[in-house]
Amino acid sequence: MDPRTCAQDVHRCDLCETAIVHSYCDFCHVNLCKPCILDHILDEYEKHKIVPFQERRSTLIYPNCGKHPQKNCELQCRECGTFVCSSCMASDQHKGHSFVEVREVYKTNKDIIEKDTKEYENLIFHKYEQIVLDLENQLANLDGGYEKLTTTMSKQGEQ
Repeated sequence: MDPRTCAQDVHRCDLCETAIVHSYCDFCHVNLCKPCILDHILDEYEKHKIVPFQERRSTLIYPNCGKHPQKNCELQCRECGTFVCSSCMASDQHKGHSFVEVREVYKTNKDIIEKDTKEYENLIFHKYEQIVLDLENQLANLDGGYEKLTTTMSKQGEQ
């Protein structure tokens, strides 16, 4: 099985595709091993932001506004649920509406997902433990049945 496509495989460097990931470029969205970090930043592009792999994507990437492409949507309209830029916020379409920062929406959703994930992990873990116990009991019953069967066969063979 190809280790680059195995679901249980560790994260690999996007540049060399063999070494285990050590860092991440938050700007380019590239996984990097230690030796490839230098190669990556040597292109003299000034916006590289190398962070430890565990801290990847800590920088939010704001979408461009559909109505004002030169601006980023850093707010969400609470009434409409749409992401808006500062120009949209001042428009008549959102007059009197309240807004929340995308960063807060992200944090809230991330917290909800982490909480749900822990709940599901606990639920799955307990079900898994029960399945393991059931299988161990079935195995013990099979072993006991096998012992009985061999004893009975031995007795009949002696007669």
